Amino acid sequence: MIENKQPMIEIKNLSKNFGAVEAVNGVSLKVFPKQVLVIIGPSGSGKSTLLRAMNWLECPTEGEVIVDGVSLSENQQCINAIRSNIGMVFQNFNLYGHLTVIENITLALRIVKKMKKGPAEKIAMQQLIKVGIADKAKNYPAQLSGGQQQRVAIARALAMEPKVMLFDEPTSALDPEMIKEVLDVMLLLVKDGMTMVIVTHEMGFAKAAADEVIFMDMGKIVERAAPDVFFNNPACDRTKQFLSQILSH
Repeated sequence: MIENKQPMIEIKNLSKNFGAVEAVNGVSLKVFPKQVLVIIGPSGSGKSTLLRAMNWLECPTEGEVIVDGVSLSENQQCINAIRSNIGMVFQNFNLYGHLTVIENITLALRIVKKMKKGPAEKIAMQQLIKVGIADKAKNYPAQLSGGQQQRVAIARALAMEPKVMLFDEPTSALDPEMIKEVLDVMLLLVKDGMTMVIVTHEMGFAKAAADEVIFMDMGKIVERAAPDVFFNNPACDRTKQFLSQILSH
């Protein structure tokens, strides 16, 4: 049903080396509009490197990244324009501590989209309402919990009206009681039909939200399947070993 459309993101035979370390090794995949792709795997398996290559935060050693029909490797002068269509949420929030919540959200709107303060603040408030913290608009990041800061980061990305959202372990820096509030916001985005690629260790979220789960190890895709198949009947021994370890905790 999804695959009759042009991919929103297409990765072709992508490799990324850091010196002698091959972080990603010959990975190819497609992400289609409104698809939710969850990438899991052990630390050092190449998940975050692959995700960061999708908006050229990591330049591949080999291979090609195509976003919405445009090859980043062939159109590097267009990268900033393409990135404006890709929202990115990191594990450590990356908010400006000297700016209020609403100033953090409106900054890119005013600089990148050249919006005036009033319209930018209107969009920011709409997104803060969406993520459930409109009452924190005038607060500074240090006055917020980790979960609230991550919701600000999500609102900031959404304010740019991206075509796709990338999440790099968005809950890994949070205390356990704050994880659910962030995942609940992400589930709202799933219901809204947002195209999403998510690197996470949250297996319950992957089961609930993903259209497809990819398991990576040693820079390669080991297995990929719909969540019910992936979690209930994995084909590869390495996948079974990983799931037995992570689901037993």
